Amino acid sequence: MPLIISSFKTRARTIDHLGREQIADCPTAISELWKNSYDADADEVALHILDGEQSVAAIVDNGFGMSLADFEEKWLTVGTESKIESEGGEAENKRKYVRQKQGQKGIGRLSSAALGHLLLLISKKEHHPYIASIIDWRIFENPYVMLHDIAIPAVEVDSLEELHSELPSLYEGLMRNVTPSEENKSEGALRLRAAWEMFTGFEEKEYLKQNQNLDGFQSTLKQIVNQSQLKVFTERVVNTWQVAKGTCETGTAMFMVGIPDELEDQLVMDSITEVNDTTGRAKLKLLETLSNFTDPFVTENEKNKEDPFSCVVVAWNGQLQRVLVGEEREFDISDLEKMEHLVDGHVDEEGYFKGTVKVFGQEFDDVVIKPVRQYKTRVDSRFGAFDVRIGGYEGRKQNSSMPEALWEQIDSKSTLHGGLRIYRDGLRVMPYGRDDSDFFEIESRRTRNAGQFFWSARKTYGRISISRLGNPNLKDKAGREGLMDNRAAMLFREIVINILIETAERFFGRKSKIRAEAQADIAAERAEEKAKADRKKLLKNERNRVKKLIKDNQPSLSAFLMELEEIQADLIHGEDITNLQQAKELKNLSNRYNESLKDYSLSPIPPSLGTVKDQYDDYRSLELQAKEIVKRLTISADSAIEKHTTKSDTDVARSQFNTNRSYITSKVKKMATEGRELLKTELERFEQLVDSCNKAYDSALSELLKDLDLGAVSPADAMKKIDLEYQKQEIANAQALKPYISALSSIRNAIDLEGLAIASLRESNKWQQEATRLNGLAQLGITVEIIGHEIEGLDLTMARGLKDLRKTDLTSTQNELVDSVSFAHESLSDKWRFLSPLKLSGDHTKADVTGSKILDYVNNFYGEVLERRNITLSTTDSFNKFSVYDSPARLYPVFINLINNSRYWLNVKDEDPKEILLDYRDGEVIVADNGPGVDLVDLESLFTLFFTKKQRGGRGVGLYLSKSNLAVSGHSIRYITSPDEKSLSGANFGIKIGGLLK
Repeated sequence: MPLIISSFKTRARTIDHLGREQIADCPTAISELWKNSYDADADEVALHILDGEQSVAAIVDNGFGMSLADFEEKWLTVGTESKIESEGGEAENKRKYVRQKQGQKGIGRLSSAALGHLLLLISKKEHHPYIASIIDWRIFENPYVMLHDIAIPAVEVDSLEELHSELPSLYEGLMRNVTPSEENKSEGALRLRAAWEMFTGFEEKEYLKQNQNLDGFQSTLKQIVNQSQLKVFTERVVNTWQVAKGTCETGTAMFMVGIPDELEDQLVMDSITEVNDTTGRAKLKLLETLSNFTDPFVTENEKNKEDPFSCVVVAWNGQLQRVLVGEEREFDISDLEKMEHLVDGHVDEEGYFKGTVKVFGQEFDDVVIKPVRQYKTRVDSRFGAFDVRIGGYEGRKQNSSMPEALWEQIDSKSTLHGGLRIYRDGLRVMPYGRDDSDFFEIESRRTRNAGQFFWSARKTYGRISISRLGNPNLKDKAGREGLMDNRAAMLFREIVINILIETAERFFGRKSKIRAEAQADIAAERAEEKAKADRKKLLKNERNRVKKLIKDNQPSLSAFLMELEEIQADLIHGEDITNLQQAKELKNLSNRYNESLKDYSLSPIPPSLGTVKDQYDDYRSLELQAKEIVKRLTISADSAIEKHTTKSDTDVARSQFNTNRSYITSKVKKMATEGRELLKTELERFEQLVDSCNKAYDSALSELLKDLDLGAVSPADAMKKIDLEYQKQEIANAQALKPYISALSSIRNAIDLEGLAIASLRESNKWQQEATRLNGLAQLGITVEIIGHEIEGLDLTMARGLKDLRKTDLTSTQNELVDSVSFAHESLSDKWRFLSPLKLSGDHTKADVTGSKILDYVNNFYGEVLERRNITLSTTDSFNKFSVYDSPARLYPVFINLINNSRYWLNVKDEDPKEILLDYRDGEVIVADNGPGVDLVDLESLFTLFFTKKQRGGRGVGLYLSKSNLAVSGHSIRYITSPDEKSLSGANFGIKIGGLLK
């Protein structure tokens, strides 16, 4: 038999399979194209989403670009490693950065099909003309078209202006793949015409399966033809490219039309919380993926500052630019290090973890976690070394060691930035870290035993860092949905899972002794906080009680006072008491008034009345006047009785005894009735609570017992859940019933609970007053917060515009004008940054703050003022060399405030020479002057809110805010009193640096 030779034939549909259908979603497609930009040596890549008659998505970079030969031989060649240039080749010589290539399959460029059906690709390579091509990916959806029959049109042009005139010819070339001219009788043209006829017929049949007729039907062929007649690639669209703006000379731009709903949703200007679920999820998913595209959890020492790569997403509504993903991080290594739990270390090639573990803020160094077994691997199955940096926090605020504000801040960002991700050479590997990916089985274990397996997907931040060189067998799947399921990936996952389980058992989980001790301390602290909250609640109740009594009693108290005044007037102007009977009647009257007066008492009075104070003062004035008159009546009655009584008149005293006894009996009866009613009500409520506690355990486990009987759950799992529910119910019952027992026990032991609470309130009164003042101060921060977002947006837009403008060809006059505008913008930005500590939630970008920078900043603010006042500002060499890595927006205002205080008091002293010195010694920055200094009696109040000794212009806020801002970064400030420590004779402030010194 003769040998038959055959070969594969490829349909155009293959491109659709490899591109659009392989991509899980838009963020994954964008990340693939961004990786291509990274491999093309770009240091800037951006996604622009522009509204219009048809929305356009643009992915633009400033990489080394492509020539026409590169486009044809590499970009259009599917499956080739276009990112590997020949040794000594032109592109290799032009590389600015030494990077590990991210692309593996040679099909990443096809991801653009998932972002829009029509693509305009433009690229510029050094010493080569622009090349442009247009592709409609819908052509590749036709299952009848052969791949070799499709011709992709491309042109070379010398300028982008020339490109606009070439677009019609590109469309004409594209349409030959859809509607070949009738004159073209080639086999390829005949096959294309037949293929589109068959595909249109197929689409009509499919449409009729769901519709009565072909009304509203539009074939793919018709859609492609109609699209070619629209002008969508306008100057506004093309100018999003760095090359078009003139800010760089090389790069590649991909402009896509027919974008999916996920990108259209980004043009909705409402926030995520104000839109429907579908739009909100799309916005959230894109932000979550792309805002964390590059590794945010690298320290300053680990960063390669000579290899920058910035990723930006901008939505265009008209000419308004909204930065959805910017260069600034919302959650980075500085935030991770603030978390109460942290695992940070290195895993070697044998699977041993060595590093640091932080538990409730306490660090344990040189922690070693052994692998579960010894790994014997071949070259093609080894997993390689990698780094681990994972942070976690307690899911319940009351169990956390972090301050409440920090816990809430971290918890609020968990949806967008939480999860355990994987990064390869600094770029994210999808889809790890998303809700729908549980590669390390975190949630799977947690559902079995949440107490033992501490880690939770959304209560965890961090990443596993791998490299292409160190982990060559950890490769991506073709569909970019994760790592290939080979042996290396399985071992890699097993090692990470072991680290998570071991750290949970030894440090974070329910079995950990370290956790038990820490939780005991936290519980005591939370109990103290609860006591403070209870005191606050009691104070509020007491104020409300006093307020209500004043409102209810004041009218009758006023009438009562008028009645007393009339009686007093009658006694003054009437006839004298002439016998014992009249004296007894007056005594009985004063007794009745005395008893009536007790009903108007507001006791006990809370230590702070707040807004009720003025009402209370008016009421108290009426009460005191009434008491004074009753006191006079009593004295008059007692004097009259004494005057008209003989030693044998014992019936008068006995009568007084009987009268008082009747008053006491009446009062006791009234309180007894009220007490019995309260006891009866509380006893009923207590019995209901007891009944509820008894039934809660059965109710919580009833479904589990049914599942156990049906065999839906194993006895082992059932016992674990039963044990867990038992522990929950024990805690819940104790929290519900013990307060009753404690209160009743206190009553039995004659402990005055209300008296204790009121005394405690009085003790904490000064702190309550400060809290009230702080609420007022917070309004300023809220005001800055409200306008902050708008100002920051405008500031970024102005900065970006000026930066781009400088990169264009400007005349000398235009350069001077730009310099003038830049100076004004920088000054305005400085003033805004000075206000940034007042914001309640702004980002505080960290940088190297040096002594010389601080001096420049102070001179910009006060240089002219100090010179005009003949004040000398000097620094020491040690201060100039001093450097700390921290937020300038926190540190600069502190120095501005201290210099301002020195300037004021030097002017008050008005004696030359006037000196201010900035010094640094023994880890402490010194700000000193030779003014009058601070009185020793004022030291205790120096850093408290609203304390000031200035005769004018002082608010008593500056030093308080300075201390608070410094504390946020771990620094502290003190006033130096020892003459040996002072740098100058006047005021000397020492700032103890607790941050990262350089």
